Amino acid sequence: MIELNLTTSCEEHEIIKTYLQENASKELADKINNGVRIEKDGKTLINKKTLDGFMNYAQDEARKIAEKGKNYKAVHHSVVFGWAIHYFEEDSIEGTLYNEDGTEYKPAPVKKPITTPSKSVAIPKKKPETQFSLFDLMEQQDAVKVDSTKSENIDDEEPSEEDIQEAMKIVAEEEMKSKGSPLYQKYIEIQKQYPNYAIVYRLGDFYEVFGENAIKISNELDLTLTGRDCGLKERIPMIGFPYHVADTYIDKILKFTSVVVVDNKDIIVKEKHKSTNIDIETGEIFDLTEEEMREFDGDIYEPKYIDGDDDNEIIDTAKSLDKEIMLKLYDILGDDMTIA
Repeated sequence: MIELNLTTSCEEHEIIKTYLQENASKELADKINNGVRIEKDGKTLINKKTLDGFMNYAQDEARKIAEKGKNYKAVHHSVVFGWAIHYFEEDSIEGTLYNEDGTEYKPAPVKKPITTPSKSVAIPKKKPETQFSLFDLMEQQDAVKVDSTKSENIDDEEPSEEDIQEAMKIVAEEEMKSKGSPLYQKYIEIQKQYPNYAIVYRLGDFYEVFGENAIKISNELDLTLTGRDCGLKERIPMIGFPYHVADTYIDKILKFTSVVVVDNKDIIVKEKHKSTNIDIETGEIFDLTEEEMREFDGDIYEPKYIDGDDDNEIIDTAKSLDKEIMLKLYDILGDDMTIA
C-alpha cells in the first residue's frame, strides 16, 4: 500500500484516503504527495489538492446529476471513488497553489481602471478640398515610384534564423489551435477509422471517452460529463472511469453501442459476443469469440499423446492443424504427405 500525504478529519476522508492508497499508481501518488507544477499568471506554481477540496468537488458532481430532471440521486460508491481518482489525476483542476519556495500563492489584486470624466470635443469644420494641378499629380506619381522601389529592396532581404524560428512557432501554434494536441489528433484518427464505435482511450489511471460519444454515454449511464483541454479553443466533452473497473463500464456501454478500447499499443474492437485485438504497430488482427476469450489464457494448448500409440499421436496432431492448410498441402503433395 502506498502512503499518501493526505490529512483526514472525518470518516468520509478516511474512506477516500484508504481507497486511494490501495488503488493509486505511483504516478498518481506522486501527484498527490508532491503536487503538480502549472503555469499561471506568468509564474510556475505548485498545485496541491486536499480531501476537503475533493469533498467540494464531489458535491458539485452530485449536484449536476440531481439537476438532470431528478429531485434526488443515490450515487454508488464506485462512482464516488472514480471522482476521487479523476479529481487528483486531472491537472486542470486547481487545489491550493504554492510558490516554488513553499509559500502559498496569492494572486495580485486586480487594479480598478481609473476613469476620467468625458470631455466634449468640438468637431473641426471640414476644410475645402484642395484642387490639384497636373504638375502636382505628376509629382505624386514620382513619389509612389520611389516608395515602391524601397519596398522591393526590403522584400529582397533574406529572413534571419530568428525570423524563421518565430514563423515556425506561430505556424505550430495555429496548427495546434485548429487540430488539437497530439493525443487528441490520435484519438480523432482512430475515431475516423471506427466512426460508429465509442473510442475508450487509456490515459494513466483512467479510461476516457471524448466528444459526442462522451455525451451519449453520460446520458445512458448517468456518468458525470466533464471536459478536457485538448489544445483547442474550447474544452472537449469527456467522461472517464478508473482502469480497475473498466470491464464493468465497457460491458454496460456494449449494451447500446460498439466499443474500441485503446490500451498502450493495442486496439481492441468489442462488439456483442465478439472481440478483435489489433496490434497498432503491425496491424495484426486476432479475432476471438466470447467463449474463446473465456478459455484463452495466453498459451496454445498442446495435443495430448498416449505413450506407445502412434495412431492416436497422428490423429491428435492432425486435429491441431488448420483444416484449410491441410487441404492445400494435400492438393500439392497428394499421397506423399505424411504427418510427423
